[in-house]
Amino acid sequence: MHTTTFSRKQLYDLVWSESLVSLSKKYNISDGGLRRACKRLGIPLPDMGHWNKVNAGKKVKIKPLQERHEGDQQIQLSLRSEGENGIEAEISPQLALQRIIEADPSIDLIVNEVLANPDPLVKTAQKEFSSKGDGSGFIRGDLRTTGSGNVFISVSPGLVDRALRIVDAFIKAMRQRGHDFIHEGDFYKVVVCGEPIGMALTEMQNRISSSDSWRTTILKANGSLMFKFEEHYVTTICKDGKEQKIEEQLSKIMARLELMAERLKKEREENERRWARMREEELIRKQFEERKKLEVKAFQQLVRAANRWKEAQIIREYIDQKEREALTANSIGEEMTAWLLWARNKVDWYDPLRGTQDEWLKDTSPDKILKEDTTKNANPWFDQKSKLKEEDEEWPLKPWYVKS
Repeated sequence: MHTTTFSRKQLYDLVWSESLVSLSKKYNISDGGLRRACKRLGIPLPDMGHWNKVNAGKKVKIKPLQERHEGDQQIQLSLRSEGENGIEAEISPQLALQRIIEADPSIDLIVNEVLANPDPLVKTAQKEFSSKGDGSGFIRGDLRTTGSGNVFISVSPGLVDRALRIVDAFIKAMRQRGHDFIHEGDFYKVVVCGEPIGMALTEMQNRISSSDSWRTTILKANGSLMFKFEEHYVTTICKDGKEQKIEEQLSKIMARLELMAERLKKEREENERRWARMREEELIRKQFEERKKLEVKAFQQLVRAANRWKEAQIIREYIDQKEREALTANSIGEEMTAWLLWARNKVDWYDPLRGTQDEWLKDTSPDKILKEDTTKNANPWFDQKSKLKEEDEEWPLKPWYVKS
């Protein structure tokens, strides 16, 4: 393995000649490792978007190398063997996706210094900020905020232009990447891989204690911006840092959003599968309960039918016994003959195995007849039994079966 020793000046020239990603493919070191090595040697690095500007033929700023440095003065790098990709396995999914985005020449990751040819969404927000002629928009404390139907931006007046330029570059880059934006709820959302995600660019605020006797606190804008994306309790945040502003983190934001969308899609599909299982289980439970009710009802009917059949046998035995006693007493007359016929017809109607028709009881259920008070509200003309004493054995239906 061929190893080369680079001085600070040589490594400085190297990292300003091509990107760290490109160098990591040549040398057996990751771009992160190369970045850390440059920090140890006090070597300044190009800002995010530097190489996009170079590729676009735009003017770039080159940071000078300080001659005095008390740390390391040189580094050894070995060339990567052809086909070797061991270092690549260490790259996180976000960084790998970020590299793909940065390497795509169709995606412009540069935030212009002047807002030019803005996206329609940005043009609408710009118009609203300037609607009062002073760039104030809607006032919330010391921040100016876009209203409903816009991309959500909430910044102090001095940061309105910068915020619009950042949002414009972000929207255009996302569209170039194949994503879109939709108006959902009060503000616009970014749609990544079919998943809508809430977005807001806001200026951060510090809580400051007031000098009044109540010791109240107020929020004061601090000049730093924060890009926040949130949907269903999943959040991605990008803030202005000491070394990198939001303008230099567009590829990182886009990579995080795509990974966030993958997570949201996976969770949504899992929720849909879970809800489908729950609906299926609920349907099965309801079907089981309905079947259970039918089973109980059918069994109750079986028990009632069995009891009625048993009772019918007892009634028939009673009728037969009455007939035998009448024959023994030689008292089978017209009245007894009519009663025997009536009784046997009734027991055949009551017996579930026969179930013959009865013109007087065609609207009465055999299962309920013993529970009903058939004399309640009856016509007094037919209420003959109420006129008889309980011990009277005379058959009350005599007028209907025996001719006078």
